[in-house]
Amino acid sequence: MAALYLLSSVPGDQTEGPAGALFRWITPAWQNLLHVPLYAGLAASWLWALASYPLRRPARLTVAFLLTVLWAILDETHQMAVPGRYASLTDLALNTIGATLAVAYSSLNAKKS
Repeated sequence: MAALYLLSSVPGDQTEGPAGALFRWITPAWQNLLHVPLYAGLAASWLWALASYPLRRPARLTVAFLLTVLWAILDETHQMAVPGRYASLTDLALNTIGATLAVAYSSLNAKKS
């Protein structure tokens, strides 16, 4: 979550330093697509963290999904205060797709075992 927060704190007009070099190499289309694996990773992290809590599997999947989407909403809101950045429904949708894929994979993987 901290890494996602730091990434979204980089100003949109950043052209200097290591962050600028990274953003120059990755096109905006790829930057958008990276939301999916990043938020899938966050949802997977929540699933791992919640495994030690006495929750039934459906509840754990739901909580992990909701916490991930809530963080996505907070992250997009945070970007409105960062110079050169803005909140995007497309980003929120891609974040939600990432969370959905991680939860779906976990759910399907459990049924196979």
